[in-house]
Amino acid sequence: MGNISIEINNREFLIACTDGDEEKVKSLALKFASRVKSIKDRVGELDQQRLFLLAGILAEEENQELNDDLSIDEMTEVLKGITKKIESNIDK
Repeated sequence: MGNISIEINNREFLIACTDGDEEKVKSLALKFASRVKSIKDRVGELDQQRLFLLAGILAEEENQELNDDLSIDEMTEVLKGITKKIESNIDK
């Protein structure tokens, strides 16, 4: 099992992850840290639990909006189109 270290709100966290997923988890953690910083910049000092809670709620809201915007079939078609574009660029 892999481990990564990430700093969020001036505190270091050690996160365990599946071997090979370190970069993905680090990228997600950095996005979360950025969201926490953005909230802190807007609302000022809050305790860490509230900052993390707000960041989680906002992430879930964003996820919900993305899910509401497209149905599964529409998402599938969008992904197929993206895949075709990528494949055509690889073939060049």
